[in-house]
Amino acid sequence: MSMSIGTHARRFTLIAFTALAISACEDGTASAEASAARPALDRGDFVVRPAVLESDDYTDLAAQLSEERWLEDVADVLNESLILPVDIGLRFAECGENNAYYIPEDREIQICIEMFEGERENFAAYYETEEEIEDAVNGSFLFTVFHEVGHALVDVLEIPFTGREEDTADSLAAWWLIDGDEGEESAIAGALSFYTDPEEATEVDESDFADEHSLSQQRYYTLTCLVYGSDTDKYANLLEEEWLTPERAEQCPAEFERLTSTWYTLLDAHLKE
Repeated sequence: MSMSIGTHARRFTLIAFTALAISACEDGTASAEASAARPALDRGDFVVRPAVLESDDYTDLAAQLSEERWLEDVADVLNESLILPVDIGLRFAECGENNAYYIPEDREIQICIEMFEGERENFAAYYETEEEIEDAVNGSFLFTVFHEVGHALVDVLEIPFTGREEDTADSLAAWWLIDGDEGEESAIAGALSFYTDPEEATEVDESDFADEHSLSQQRYYTLTCLVYGSDTDKYANLLEEEWLTPERAEQCPAEFERLTSTWYTLLDAHLKE
């Protein structure tokens, strides 16, 4: 098997949270006193490691991803933004499935290289043009990476959370991407990757309710709500096209405001000036 991804697929950009953190302090969402008291504990970085492949099927794709700096660009943004006590690894790996993992004992995020093929198949059901599909795959990739970054930060920064850790990781990914340059498109792609046709959404069993993740349909609506809540005028189409119910949409601005306030508070001591 040999596959590639289009050269125009990576037009969404990420921004570091340095200037944003300073702006938040000026707006009162993070305290100047806390910022001044930040300890100099920047002993680590996000470090991209070589892909781990079990076969030759993805050799060309791994080389392309490395050449185009898919993980390297993410690592650069994170390292410009965050104070870390230890290194956190980032790598592609051949997993045998479309998935991603944070491995605490190795302090390493592994993105399954099969995700590109799997997500292309998923998004082909929603988009007509090759460019739309590739942009959606790119957005889903970014959401997946930042979801796993959420797990990594909970681990190495000992971030407290209530409820499911998976929901916490989703919220970190949504917050970072929505505040980025066109990153809300990545959050929408992440949401769409969880969408299930309503007729299929009823096909759940006991194991789905016992899973550490919220149901896929719940994750879809939560992420869509946060994007809509970030700018109800800009994303009015999400309500008009029934991505959201009117009842949920009413709560979305407050949900997004809480999300932003919460993550600036949790990460305040770890954001670079």
